[in-house]
Amino acid sequence: MIDISVLIPVRNGGDNFRTTLVCLGSQKTADAVMEIVIVDDGSDQPVSVEFANELPSEVHIQVVRLEGEGNRPRARNIALKASSGSVILMMDADLDFNDDLVIRHLNHHRSGVADVVMGARINAWRENPTRFQKWSDSRAMDGKPAGFFPWNYCITGNFSVRRSLIEQVGGSDESIISYGGEDTELGYRFLMAGATFYWDPDIQVRHLDEIDLDRYAGRMVTYGQNNLRYLLAKHPGIESLLGSQWVKPIFASPRRPRYMVMRLVTRITVNPSVYRIFLAWMKRVGFPMFIFTYISVAGCILGLQGRDFRRNS
Repeated sequence: MIDISVLIPVRNGGDNFRTTLVCLGSQKTADAVMEIVIVDDGSDQPVSVEFANELPSEVHIQVVRLEGEGNRPRARNIALKASSGSVILMMDADLDFNDDLVIRHLNHHRSGVADVVMGARINAWRENPTRFQKWSDSRAMDGKPAGFFPWNYCITGNFSVRRSLIEQVGGSDESIISYGGEDTELGYRFLMAGATFYWDPDIQVRHLDEIDLDRYAGRMVTYGQNNLRYLLAKHPGIESLLGSQWVKPIFASPRRPRYMVMRLVTRITVNPSVYRIFLAWMKRVGFPMFIFTYISVAGCILGLQGRDFRRNS
């Protein structure tokens, strides 16, 4: 019987994926039985070939090959179907972590603390982290102690769930094919199914991908253009996600002074020209830190409005 299944989609993983494989191969799971299911999501060179000598040999492991341009939610669903563990640990392919990560997740589920357990994903782990990397870490639960966390903070890079729950909600939404929102959307369906959520900041992974502010800003616009719009249409209950409620006309209902003021402020401050100014400032100076939040939320709103700071619109 498999106690916990580690699911990892990967596409052209390179050295970062090699690090992840080493970490998985060193896991100390005591009496628990672990399996690893890797879905090769259309890598240029098949994972089973490129990493043939680096796949953990002492763990039950499957590699499923998909062709095409890549669809991470679909890859996660295929990994889920191929797995058999009672607990599902959803990870990414560019992580470094300690040898007790898997057993920590499993022990939380054994104790019944919650249906969903999330650990921390650390970007500012290098010797001289950037202010943007520090902000990226602070926005994810903001250093809060272990305990309940809200559904809209779900990030599936270090995230475990009861198998019965993820099967109940139907897995990941395969319509979400571009960047952003797949974790949030899944978290909302978990909430609607009555799930409980537990945050453990001591279960940490170090994110090996270098975070670049320009690339991040572009991703936020893409998120707003595509997936945020899709999420708002699919789930009317999340109307306020990422400031989307401030996109309405100034005098739309409800006509409360606070709402009208925020809609007006949004129209003044969220436009491509202003956005470019703030982005250039933060790339050069990096403070005050709250402007990173503006870059994140305003990027989504620009995309939702059909605008883009990378061109005149």
